Amino acid sequence: MINGIKSILILLLLSFAFQMSAQQATVKDMRRRVTRLQQQIKEKERILLTAEKDVASKLKNLNLLTARIGEHKALVTLLTKEVALIDDEIKKLSAEVSQDEKRVEKSKEEYAAALRRARRYGTMQDKLLFIVSADNFNSMLHRYRYTREYMNAHRTMADELKKEIDSLDAKRAEVEKIRAGKVASLEEQRREEQSLKSMEEQQRSLVAELKRENNKVKKELTRQRSELNKLNAAIDREIERELEEQRKAEALAAKKKNTKGSATKKESDGRKKRDVATREPERKVDNREKPVVNTGSASMKKLTGTFLQNKGRLPVPITGPYMMVGAFGPQRGVVGKGNVQIDYGGITLQGERGAKARAVFKGVVTSVVRAGDFAFVIVRHGKYLTVYCKLQNIRVAQGDEVDAGDILADVATDASGSPLLLFQLRNEKVKLNPRQWLDL
Repeated sequence: MINGIKSILILLLLSFAFQMSAQQATVKDMRRRVTRLQQQIKEKERILLTAEKDVASKLKNLNLLTARIGEHKALVTLLTKEVALIDDEIKKLSAEVSQDEKRVEKSKEEYAAALRRARRYGTMQDKLLFIVSADNFNSMLHRYRYTREYMNAHRTMADELKKEIDSLDAKRAEVEKIRAGKVASLEEQRREEQSLKSMEEQQRSLVAELKRENNKVKKELTRQRSELNKLNAAIDREIERELEEQRKAEALAAKKKNTKGSATKKESDGRKKRDVATREPERKVDNREKPVVNTGSASMKKLTGTFLQNKGRLPVPITGPYMMVGAFGPQRGVVGKGNVQIDYGGITLQGERGAKARAVFKGVVTSVVRAGDFAFVIVRHGKYLTVYCKLQNIRVAQGDEVDAGDILADVATDASGSPLLLFQLRNEKVKLNPRQWLDL
């Protein structure tokens, strides 16, 4: 019976330990995500709002505020989920503790009753009298063995009771530890919510100010849209030119292949008659790879497989802390401002001073274009094209092979000195949303 009790107790402890380890692993994973997001927000907080009071700066500040609010909302959501997970863990552990308390209380009562019986009938004189009063020697041995096993059973029961009490104390300590973690997470959540309210109030104030300057805002948004339309048109022309050259190259290669096949068939009959010494030597093709340009980040994870296989894992195309201030697709500059929409054709990232544009995947530079106040680089990755716009001090040339993380150029700055990189991603001519491909 004692062995059966021990087996049941061991199984209960193992089951509890497995459930708690799985639950704690989930909470730890959530905590790692919260910590990572906090670090990212801390880095991005270094990208401060500009102090200029012109409309262009206000619009950029509004975009920065919107981006920061999005980051903090994501953190609040994560913290809320973390608190819910911890609360659920506390409930499960409290239920286990309650069951253990009942089991320990019952074990205490049984052990106390056993001790009372032992005191009543278990004095040394009674034991000796019980043993020596046997009819024969064999019966005496049986009574001695029974007395010894009875005492051992009491000791075992005492040991098991001590183990149950120790386990209960450990679970109580674990509940208190988890409860302390929940309190800390709740405090952290309240601080983030307060920071979020402050930023949202700042955003509303800035929007109200921009609404009061309606005409200036519309003029600035129209200027930005015109600039982006010119840039997108230049990119479209360059991609069309590059695709046309690729089609011509493929057609020429196919024609040469067909011509070579026809010539080979005509000369096959007379080839045996030719002298080996007069045979035209074969052309040697130089298959050596071109040197790769400098790597922007030695610590960047090595990407394997195709461009498509790395969807969602591609590195951010700008070095250092950044914030996304322009989303993919048509965006309205300010709510209610005459429906002036801006289409970035990709995403716009604002970085710190000295930020550089870097390749997101291995490929070949197909175009380096300088047009007016802007310059851009196009890199081909099979049928996919990545476009890096608003650059200066370009460090690559057409035909260069690049790898993920290789520096392409410095990111050009706007009037306030803030680096702004426009990044586009295309499948031939089709524009894709970079957010679905980058590890933002």
